[in-house]
Amino acid sequence: MYQTLDDPVDVIAVFENHSLKPMRFRWRGKVHKVSRVTGSWKSREGTYVIRHYSLLDTDENFFELAYNERLSQWTISKIWQE
Repeated sequence: MYQTLDDPVDVIAVFENHSLKPMRFRWRGKVHKVSRVTGSWKSREGTYVIRHYSLLDTDENFFELAYNERLSQWTISKIWQE
């Protein structure tokens, strides 16, 4: 089942083909390497853009990360837990 969160997270990302791409992130003291970005989309908070990324880590765990452009801050917004 999905769990909704709003936890801050440290992310290493690169610009690839004019797009931001998360490569790895640290959450609750553990580093997760991104194996695949399965989707990306944008939402708005007023006039500011929030960039969302659904991804799998190398252990096949699902996460949804969000980058708030106004705050220059990454958060984990969803995880999949069985």
